[in-house]
Amino acid sequence: MSDIESIIRKLEAFCAYQERCLFEIKNKLEEFDLSDSEKTSIISSLKTNKFWNEERFAEAYCQGKVRIKRWGKQKIKAGLIQKHIEAPIIKSALESIEESDYSYALQSLYEKKTLELKSEKDPWTKKQKILRYLASRGFTFEEINSVMN
Repeated sequence: MSDIESIIRKLEAFCAYQERCLFEIKNKLEEFDLSDSEKTSIISSLKTNKFWNEERFAEAYCQGKVRIKRWGKQKIKAGLIQKHIEAPIIKSALESIEESDYSYALQSLYEKKTLELKSEKDPWTKKQKILRYLASRGFTFEEINSVMN
């Protein structure tokens, strides 16, 4: 087996382990001493054999961040931008988020933070702390307001 074939096998395993985007694959390729044409042929081989797909990655990323990390759409969008995903793919992936999962994530974070702050006497300070916390998790002011009222 040639050197290129063994690198392709390693990258296939890398992509099969979890969904990957082109940005992550290119970063992984930097570990190997390859010419630009070799990198391009490896990437096209992975694409042809369906080891990576930006749309599939973006949807899986969104679902995982909502269900497991309980992130809001703003934070998820920022994460996808960091991974160099194109705007139309991001928009489509964010639309694929289940509304029930999303509202559950927001509600559960709100309840958790409210419990943590039960000793806080000043209602205004308590509300501000909850608002800041949920905003840091990527939820918009409108979403936070809807859960707080």
